[in-house]
Amino acid sequence: MKAISEYIDEFLGEQDVNELSRGTYKRVVRQFLRWVVFSKLDFWKMKKYNIIQYKEYMLKAGKSLGTIDLYMTVVRKLFQWLEDRGLADNIAAGVRSPKKRNVFKKGYLKIEQVKKLLESIDRRTMVGKRDYAMISIMVRAGFRRVEVCRMVVDDIKNGEQATIMLQRKGHVEKDAEVGITDKMLEALHDYIICRGELVESDYLFVSHARGYKEAVLTPTMVSRIVKRRLKDIDLNSKFLTCHSLRHTAAILALKAGASIYDVQQMLGHVSIETTKIYLRAIEEETRINNMAVHTLDELF
Repeated sequence: MKAISEYIDEFLGEQDVNELSRGTYKRVVRQFLRWVVFSKLDFWKMKKYNIIQYKEYMLKAGKSLGTIDLYMTVVRKLFQWLEDRGLADNIAAGVRSPKKRNVFKKGYLKIEQVKKLLESIDRRTMVGKRDYAMISIMVRAGFRRVEVCRMVVDDIKNGEQATIMLQRKGHVEKDAEVGITDKMLEALHDYIICRGELVESDYLFVSHARGYKEAVLTPTMVSRIVKRRLKDIDLNSKFLTCHSLRHTAAILALKAGASIYDVQQMLGHVSIETTKIYLRAIEEETRINNMAVHTLDELF
């Protein structure tokens, strides 16, 4: 029998997922194996109750329900893979992830906060033009930070309807053409013109820091830029991040009257059920500031 590490490598190699997800799987499996070792368990002799113990360990450690759900999903896949090859029983079968409340917990900006954020950026500088253009398309169209990092100059199509070609999350090529508005296009053109002569394959958003000039922005760098801009207008909550701009675009669009289908297409969700989570944020606001309560209060 081979070492468990060899089987794990085979398991990871056979997962039909992108490299980012495969990296996540690898990290999750390593965490699980570390717990097995620290718990002084024999991997091949573990029972179902040990998997339940692992779930309880993560709950006591304060991991979020979403994280535990991810970890349990990977562990179940691992033991299913082992069972399919006759190596071990699937002791993880039937061990459920902890129940999550179907509520929206992420932070998002109100309309006035979005306006304040955009107005706070000094567009007279190269960095200001870049940050304004980048934040503008993220908050107006819900683009992910990784989608922003992948953009090149030629992705912008300025025809009868201006569009941007996107490589969506989990996709291997740029196969999504998304419409953009004049405001977004103007901000992009302002930044591009300021940068000077560019070729079609040049990355759209780059660093202008000394020593890193023209280096392509990474998702982490984009997150830091957005976080810094939020702090500049005194929005320093841990619940407000770069991804909050995407949430903001979805929620404000729904509140302004856009259909759930329109928002699904804007965000690039495969399933409309994923998009519906944003309705929970609106429902939460309605429960807190409920017109029915105020109406009754005026009656007696």
